[in-house]
Amino acid sequence: MSEPFIVTGQLHDETLLKTIEQAGFQAVHLPLIKTRPLTLSEVEIARITACDWLLFTSQTAVHAFFDQLETPFTGKFAVVGSKTEKALQSHGYEASFKPSVYSADVFVEEWNASQPNDCRVGFVKGNLAKPTIEQGLHSSVDFVVVYETTSVPQNVLTINDWIAQHHQVTLVFASPSAVRSYTQAGGSITDKVIFCAIGHITKKALEDAGMTVHVMPERYTLEDVVNARLHYKE
Repeated sequence: MSEPFIVTGQLHDETLLKTIEQAGFQAVHLPLIKTRPLTLSEVEIARITACDWLLFTSQTAVHAFFDQLETPFTGKFAVVGSKTEKALQSHGYEASFKPSVYSADVFVEEWNASQPNDCRVGFVKGNLAKPTIEQGLHSSVDFVVVYETTSVPQNVLTINDWIAQHHQVTLVFASPSAVRSYTQAGGSITDKVIFCAIGHITKKALEDAGMTVHVMPERYTLEDVVNARLHYKE
């Protein structure tokens, strides 16, 4: 039987699972977090669209925002992440700024080095987003929360069963929120698991929780973590 390759983040389609199967693994999707869109008031929409830029760091935020935007935004867009950029494109817009590494701290560094301080940035985010953007940008930052994230603890128990029943399991984390959900629900920490992180922030969260991170791709995407896992030498 092929090794289980468990993805703990949210997926918007099954393309990645097919890629995992084609790589010779048994693809398993057990999300440790779920999101729910939040309705913005007319005042919030008017306030955030008065900014010069709109910033998105997740595809979930993109879809949750544009699903309730009635008047096209005429300013510029900034994104973090390839999936975020594709989500923006699906609504007919292009990003004018994106960091070289898909991470909020790199975004802050590169934005501050290239953008004027007097522009206004509207950050469209989830309820668990860290304050890296608001605290780090030299530009004025406003924000709206368009979705909330909650844990799915029952899936941690299922993951523990997979680990107990197999010689080795690959387990992928894409956010600190998923790591927190895993540890709070008693997720197994054992040498039988190849822990994979998407991004250095997630890697640090795993290590802080006592897990050894075996795989972290240079590009912070799920597709790249599959390729990095294939090249990982145990």
